Amino acid sequence: MTGRPHILPEIGTRLAGRVASVSISPKRGDIIRYLHSRLAADTTLDVMDSTLEADILKKIPDDISEMYVEAILGSLPQVIY
Repeated sequence: MTGRPHILPEIGTRLAGRVASVSISPKRGDIIRYLHSRLAADTTLDVMDSTLEADILKKIPDDISEMYVEAILGSLPQVIY
């Protein structure tokens, strides 16, 4: 289960305290490498100019570096199909 940190107490309450959490934060360099690979794979090359590419490589890493995911591990009921 993933979610924002503010829901962790609610999850802990619902699972009677049987919860462990792991915070995951992206690294800026990884984000930039991913964006470079995606931009290199773009099939509409005539649309992208150097200004737009520079904006993408600045804006997206700035926004994403502020995000993180809280992975919540707990004892959940087993589902049988």
